Amino acid sequence: MTGVRILLDEHVGRVFEHVLSERGYKVDQAKDVFGEYTVDADLLEWCGDNGVVLISNNAKDFEPLHHEYDHAGILLYYDQSRPDSDPEGLARTVDEILTQYGSAGIRGELVDLGEWYGWLHG
Repeated sequence: MTGVRILLDEHVGRVFEHVLSERGYKVDQAKDVFGEYTVDADLLEWCGDNGVVLISNNAKDFEPLHHEYDHAGILLYYDQSRPDSDPEGLARTVDEILTQYGSAGIRGELVDLGEWYGWLHG
């Protein structure tokens, strides 16, 4: 699925960014766009205003914020090592979610990448 814009939270590595870019996504790192230590609510609001899907492992902050802001979708993963240990597998997971639902289908939704990853690769 190409043409979807994705913002990677500051804990997401460059290898995963590269893999997603190779698959045709327009990917930015939050730390490149906003600098380090950006307020999570500001990221989510910007994503909503710009139609950008957010990928993060910061469930502690984004699970509650997800209900407070209009956003383009949050893809959360709980295994912090996953983007580095299996970037291709995680990218295939993102592909599958966006193929099944489209970017409009995940608008305002919080999606557990780990759960989907387990279904696809388990």
